[in-house]
Amino acid sequence: MACECNIAAMFPGVGGYGIISATLRSNVDITITEGGMVLYGPATGDLSITAYAPLAEGQLDCPAKAGMSCTWDRRTSCETEGSIVTYLIPKGPVRSYTEGVVTSDISVNSVVSYETFSASASNGPTTIYLMNLHSDGWGFAYTGSPIHISEEDTKDYKEIDIFNEILPDGSKLYLQSFSWEYTPPNIPQVNYSFLFTKE
Repeated sequence: MACECNIAAMFPGVGGYGIISATLRSNVDITITEGGMVLYGPATGDLSITAYAPLAEGQLDCPAKAGMSCTWDRRTSCETEGSIVTYLIPKGPVRSYTEGVVTSDISVNSVVSYETFSASASNGPTTIYLMNLHSDGWGFAYTGSPIHISEEDTKDYKEIDIFNEILPDGSKLYLQSFSWEYTPPNIPQVNYSFLFTKE
């Protein structure tokens, strides 16, 4: 297949979803035995998506952010029929947070909160500083556009129909991290990071 050049906003399958950028990286693990036999497993890789996420409530007054991340343990197994299968197993706790007043599309059960700040006079003594309330918790969920996610998505693979055109056939997506960030008066942006395996 030759390389293809086109407008990013019209990328196959995700055009019209407010996607700012999409990056897919993949590879195949290859092993050569002592006898010279070449063994290789399924394709694995990662998919990163950045998109616009219009506010549900019109406008918020201050900058805010939120996010969630989890870790997957990758294990490879040689099945009885001779195929090599890669399994992704949830590993460790899911980390969820909010900072500032976030959109109503985001919910999280707060456990502990504390004040954070950002201040720098490198652009002059009248540069503004920001103080915000940071909360860590559990039960994170995002119901905004373009893709809804929740902590349930950190237990198994997630099916997302809009990616069918850009992923190899038979791929399974595993949510690795999500973040939402708002700097008024701009439109908020969301970032998704997925691991994928191809059977």
